[in-house]
Amino acid sequence: MVGKRARGRGTAPSTRQGGPRPAEAPRAARSRGGWWPPAGALLFLVALLWRLDFLNRLSLTPLGGSLVHDAQLYWNWSGFLRTHGLLGTNPFFLGPLYPYVLAALRSLVGDSVPHVLVVQATWGALAVVLLADAARRLTTRWLGLAVGLLAAFYEMSVFFDSQVLMESLLFFLESLLLWLVVRAEGARAGAGRLALLGFLVGLIAEGRATSALLLAPLALLALADTARPARARLGAVAALAAGFLLVAAPVAVRNRVVSGEWIPFTYNFGFNLRVGNNPQATGGFVWITGSHQLGPSDPDRLDGGVEADGRDFLRLTAGRSFGASASSAYWSARAWEFVRRQPARAAGLALTKLAMLANRREYPQIENVDEFREVAGPLGLPVVGTFAFLGPLGLAGLWLAGRRAERAGRFLVGYVVVMALGIVPFFVTDRYRHHLVPALMLLAALTLEALVAAARRRPASLRLPTVAALLAGLALTWLPLRGISHGRSEWGIASDLGARLAERGDYAGAEREYARALRLEQGAARPAAAAPGAALERAALYAGYAGTLVQLGRAAEARPWLERAAELAPDDAGISGALADAYARAGRAAQADSIRGRMPALVGGEGRALASRGWQAARAGRFAEAESLFARAVAREPDLGEAWGALIRVQVQQGELPAARRSLERARAGGLGGSAFAAHEALVRAAGGDREGAERALSGVRAQDLAADPTLADAVRVARQLLARSPH
Repeated sequence: MVGKRARGRGTAPSTRQGGPRPAEAPRAARSRGGWWPPAGALLFLVALLWRLDFLNRLSLTPLGGSLVHDAQLYWNWSGFLRTHGLLGTNPFFLGPLYPYVLAALRSLVGDSVPHVLVVQATWGALAVVLLADAARRLTTRWLGLAVGLLAAFYEMSVFFDSQVLMESLLFFLESLLLWLVVRAEGARAGAGRLALLGFLVGLIAEGRATSALLLAPLALLALADTARPARARLGAVAALAAGFLLVAAPVAVRNRVVSGEWIPFTYNFGFNLRVGNNPQATGGFVWITGSHQLGPSDPDRLDGGVEADGRDFLRLTAGRSFGASASSAYWSARAWEFVRRQPARAAGLALTKLAMLANRREYPQIENVDEFREVAGPLGLPVVGTFAFLGPLGLAGLWLAGRRAERAGRFLVGYVVVMALGIVPFFVTDRYRHHLVPALMLLAALTLEALVAAARRRPASLRLPTVAALLAGLALTWLPLRGISHGRSEWGIASDLGARLAERGDYAGAEREYARALRLEQGAARPAAAAPGAALERAALYAGYAGTLVQLGRAAEARPWLERAAELAPDDAGISGALADAYARAGRAAQADSIRGRMPALVGGEGRALASRGWQAARAGRFAEAESLFARAVAREPDLGEAWGALIRVQVQQGELPAARRSLERARAGGLGGSAFAAHEALVRAAGGDREGAERALSGVRAQDLAADPTLADAVRVARQLLARSPH
């Protein structure tokens, strides 16, 4: 990348460290013209059409357009930025790159998840072309085409392009970085090029801060250019750093402005370190807050990913409030305490995580690729489009690239090493491992090239080392690590599909899926009782089933399931609140009040307890009291959409239209959107005599949402009654 290498148009292939290349046209000739440009265009088209086809199939399933966990968080965060300005109000707990890009996309294509996913499919297809062209420059056109096809139909790439998660964007940027490094092979890297590479690493680091480690192999390449004076090499490193700081410095300053603390990237280091280093750690993601929800630490400010930072949990369990940096330091101290007390266990976890990074299995955190494959059909090529195929080739390529004289090959090795080292202290999931894939695809091209050369018996000395490297890669990829059994996976899929169908208002379908999960649970499918997070997963199933039974008019059947859920997850505020309401409906006021009395001690429970009391007051006709309770509930937890709706309806009912309008705007800022916002906007406008505005708002209410939420349907019914009474 950073040094000139003599080469000419008619020269014979050179012999590199580790063995000669196949006898083909020199690289200068291979990198020009011919059939490659149309082949690249065709690759792009194939990759894009396959991704669009998968999105179309996905849209016909309960998973289409459904946002959970981090996906919902990013969507809400980007919406907050659009309504409150780009500066925001919180320091960043999660990397800010994706939500800011998402906010820009939503401004361009509208508040449509499918439209955003089409854009992601487009840059996913561009990543395919970048990887194919980089592989071509490293090896041959035919191998570049092979890598392009592998990338086009690689399951996890298609999967993450269909998710509202940062992986799709980062994969594209990482592919661009690798392409720029490979493209610069043999050319002297000027300050501008190195600044561009630093800028790109800065962007990637604003997605995942550990990616800043990529500066190390880039800096080593610049310093290794012995053909240039030492001063020039130091200048190259300075240009690299300047490009990086062009992104990183404004973010650090912004964090300082909004929080008063110097937080260079994010403050999730300690939390993630504790997830990977605790007595229940497995190498993957585990909950470290028991059955408590995480909850926002400051409910009036919803940007920065604060919903996931655990500070509300610390406030209630540790007995004091933590600032952003202080919370990270607290979690870090707990993690290091575990390492000091159990060094052998900590070392074993580190080795387990390294093995998981190389293993054929995918370790889901947010969404399970097996579920998407089951309900929407294939995501890519069977076997060939999986890590089981890519892993051995890519890992073998690590050894082969290390023996070559090319600086780009050495950077590929450095890329994989530093990215892996950036994951191992924390935990391994399919999302994290995915960022190794761009480099592994290029390393796989080197392995394929060596195998072709070995098959042609040139050079003979390369055959045994190449085969040995491939066998080592196979052994690492196929280590017998513990994974999710088929039965356990089916249980999880049935439980999740039940929740998605209930979210869409298909309660009959949800009941069927929940019942299937409960039947599977009678066997060995359910998570083992001692497994980390097992109680929470089963509690979520029971609570979801109970909620579905209530919607089907079978409240008496629902109550025992809520009781079982509360036994498994006694600190879950949502489950406790649902059980309190169930007891209240059954006339068991003492038990309902007992639960509500302890809910303020639960994360996310204060607002729910107030809202529960508000509904009780409203049912008794004490509307002024209900309004006060709902207002206090949303002030404590502004993401309580049902409480916002109840507050607005009570204010409209009492004729307090100015207050209802203010509540509507605050509800939107708190995350109320979609049909819920449209229905209540219609109600407020109809009450104020704005027929045109009310009808426009009603057109934004989806029929499936009305079927899913009787309270929403009631708001729409009242709005239409008001419109029927008003003069045309």
